[in-house]
Amino acid sequence: MFTLMDMVWLALLALLVNHWWRSRDAKAFALQYAAQRCAELDLQLLDQSMVLRKSRLRRGQDGLLAWFRRYDFEFSSTGTERYPGSVELLGNRLQAIELAPHVTVH
Repeated sequence: MFTLMDMVWLALLALLVNHWWRSRDAKAFALQYAAQRCAELDLQLLDQSMVLRKSRLRRGQDGLLAWFRRYDFEFSSTGTERYPGSVELLGNRLQAIELAPHVTVH
């Protein structure tokens, strides 16, 4: 038989797994948004990696709480120089993409 404490632990475990799963999805969305922006600007997304820099709860425009995440990445315009960029998500929705000033070669 399950005790009440067993149910609490199972619920906590389920919440942690859910948070981990949604964090994986958010990281994949951030990578997709960064790759899309780099392709639009004829830039190279380097290393295909995202680094989580900030994660917290924040209210959206609808007043509901959602996870705000900021991911950092690197890109190149010349193939030799590396520049920093960042993607901000609220839930899985794009809030902002910032790219450092960079040299463009045509």
